[in-house]
Amino acid sequence: MLVNEENETSQAQSQILHPGSRALFSFWETMRAEEAAPRRSALDLKQIRDLVPNLMLIESDPVTGGFRWRLAGTAVCNLYQRELTGSDPLLGWDSFETDVVKRFLTGVVHGLQPCLLRFRMFTDLNQLIGAELLGLPLQANDGGIHIFGGVFLFREIHSLGHSAISAIELSGARSIWTEHLPGDRLAGQLGQAGHRPLRPFQLIRGGRSS
Repeated sequence: MLVNEENETSQAQSQILHPGSRALFSFWETMRAEEAAPRRSALDLKQIRDLVPNLMLIESDPVTGGFRWRLAGTAVCNLYQRELTGSDPLLGWDSFETDVVKRFLTGVVHGLQPCLLRFRMFTDLNQLIGAELLGLPLQANDGGIHIFGGVFLFREIHSLGHSAISAIELSGARSIWTEHLPGDRLAGQLGQAGHRPLRPFQLIRGGRSS
């Protein structure tokens, strides 16, 4: 797998493929208004009722630097064929891809920049499922930043009959650059802490056989 760094800042809607991801990104943009990230208490999920089964919430552990599923919708759990709440979202990735995914998730929390991950999942019956994960910064009730977003599939899985996901391969990853207004409280806190946003880079498919 090759890594190609880019200097360009692409528009989100041209990079997000799944219509569910695009709808969720538009909802998040509306909810955040002039803030770098919306408040969890301000989210009105009734506006995106059809997307709720695909929604997820990931939280970071400041001690270990890891992540865990805080909430996962029924469609996400059905994909993995298990309850995800409390488990590690990085399970199933190889060591290199784990580092890449962790880097982008960390960018959401500490850089307040959304991320887009595209990957291929293989079932225990050797079926291929393409998926897209959109991660968006969200102000938690305790003042921290959670990763709010969704996992959207490029095929119907109800008839597959699989009982587990046996392997995951990352095919693309990108930060979605959003402007932070001057004087934004959250962005100001990050600046004082010395955090710098990730440069966008794209993973180019290759190197690993399917």
